[in-house]
Amino acid sequence: MVRATLELSAFVHSTEDERKVLDALLNTVPADLRPVVAQRVRVQSLEGYYGNVIKIVRLTISGSQAEEALRYLLCGMGRRSRELLLATLESRVERRRARVHIRLSKQDLFLGRLVLSEGDDVVKIVASFEGARRGSLAAVLEDIGGSCGD
Repeated sequence: MVRATLELSAFVHSTEDERKVLDALLNTVPADLRPVVAQRVRVQSLEGYYGNVIKIVRLTISGSQAEEALRYLLCGMGRRSRELLLATLESRVERRRARVHIRLSKQDLFLGRLVLSEGDDVVKIVASFEGARRGSLAAVLEDIGGSCGD
């Protein structure tokens, strides 16, 4: 049996509203899970190169909540994005571990849309699959996203 863990993170630059970035991060999980997982969000403050404050918001979700959140992500991004995710899976998976890196547009998340992005202004999601092999991740993702109704 495969056990999923999601590690979500986003940078909050000094020009951004921390609450909005937190909302964008939480928009990656189903609405009914947001109040539960919001309690686990951690914020770390760092100093940027020019002395500006940069914060990192982080959230870890595991077990059935992680699988529910992953299903929400896969179904919410729509068929085309799921196909793109699977087509580019090789470049998203770590070489030695069953971990998939997914980057979603922070701006689109704030608006409630789940859109893959390769830019810098993203919410990064690292999905780990304990009990899965690196080569079987496409099947695991297809299984989780296979119940989408589109």
